[in-house]
Amino acid sequence: MSRKPNPFGPSAWAAVGYALIFWASVTWFVFNAPDWMLSYFVPAETVPLMALHALFALCLVLAALAGHTLTAVLLQRNSIIGAVSVLASGTIILVGLWGLTLDRYMAMGTFLEFMNGQTTTLTESSISGAMNVVGIVQGLTAGALMLWLYTDGKRLRAR
Repeated sequence: MSRKPNPFGPSAWAAVGYALIFWASVTWFVFNAPDWMLSYFVPAETVPLMALHALFALCLVLAALAGHTLTAVLLQRNSIIGAVSVLASGTIILVGLWGLTLDRYMAMGTFLEFMNGQTTTLTESSISGAMNVVGIVQGLTAGALMLWLYTDGKRLRAR
């Protein structure tokens, strides 16, 4: 085992980095739309938001490292089907969570407004501009990290 390739190379750092950038990019919403961030499951004033947001960061980092490590080990063992299965599983989880919470995600208001059916649509809300900025930041970050990994991989293979 000690001579096996290390699955924690630059791509692991990219996964952790993206998880933390994603976390940081949604921090504004924790303060400006806390009930929305909690998907209206509980009133925001009943939970310690900063502790919950810190826990969210830990969950993102662990999920990113878990997905990365599983994929890296499977690729090192020439199990393309296994690596693709990890990606497919992550996609199914993401789509499933979106499907379960999309009605809550597309509504903007407080917990009580959501429970009473008095929210506005997300596109007409005060946070829609911030959502666009965050989406651009997250997309550019993902693209930059993929480009870095691609060029770094080519540089390593050329040696």
